Amino acid sequence: MATIPRDVTVDLSIIVPVYNNADTLDELIDRVVAVLEPMAIPFELIFVDDGSRDGGLRLLEGRADRDPRIRPFALVRNFGSQSAACAGFDLVRGRWVVMLDADLENCPEDIPALLAPLREGYDLVCGYREHRDAPWLTRRLPSRLMNAYVRRQTGTHIRDVGCGMRACEAWVVKGLEAEGEARRLLTPLFLRRARRVTEVPLRPVPRRTPPGHSFFTLLAIALDYYMLTARRPFLVSGTLSLVGGGVGAAMLIVGPRLAGLVVAATGLLGGLLSLVGEYCQRLYQLGQGVPFYELRDRDAERARAEAAEREAALRAARR
Repeated sequence: MATIPRDVTVDLSIIVPVYNNADTLDELIDRVVAVLEPMAIPFELIFVDDGSRDGGLRLLEGRADRDPRIRPFALVRNFGSQSAACAGFDLVRGRWVVMLDADLENCPEDIPALLAPLREGYDLVCGYREHRDAPWLTRRLPSRLMNAYVRRQTGTHIRDVGCGMRACEAWVVKGLEAEGEARRLLTPLFLRRARRVTEVPLRPVPRRTPPGHSFFTLLAIALDYYMLTARRPFLVSGTLSLVGGGVGAAMLIVGPRLAGLVVAATGLLGGLLSLVGEYCQRLYQLGQGVPFYELRDRDAERARAEAAEREAALRAARR
């Protein structure tokens, strides 16, 4: 198998955030290599382990010893997939970047279809899932609502914001630290940065693992994006508060008055205070300088482990 030295410039960087995906990593690597080698494109596979506990990092390091195109890195703890992806973006050496999920929810064989528009001058190519095997009420309906909101905010036609398979020019993903909290949802950020955007359909894949996000985590992501992008974030909560206040006022008139007082107070103050609290929490986190991600120093860890082994051997010899 042909390999490339680590200091050689590559054309394509594949970014894969990893979290407890040891069962699929070998197959993912084999399929990506089988797709890219016939294309004769110098490439690298950047895996960023997001605090996994299943031995996936050791597997990646073993594969990297045999193939220098594989570059494994690890975060010091679980920061989340968006942070792991951002860490990978800071490490790319290629002029094109492809983003993949490690769970094989999408086919690596679709990579050529993503690269073709880049050769035609597009800056960002988003994949979209034509046929999703997911519950309608808890997955597909919220996804459609979120996609509609993102299209409205970004002025684009992208149909599937939640698809993790994308390709872009490297400059689109560089310097993301300047974007701050906007990195919590990467696709809208890329849509705002890229000049020419298109999308390609991805072939359907039977789900092999449970979904990575529950309904409530997806709701949290949607609320994050709303808080980051809404010009008037208090509008919805203010409207709900006014409705609650109106209901409480009506109850004060027609009874029961005590319950009406409680409803009115809750409606007028609850939503506003929760949003103010959210902003205060974010301001506090920013003021504390909490890092968006932090890479583990694997070389230093190995050196400490080897030193500990030598010290243990010396103690055993003295006994």
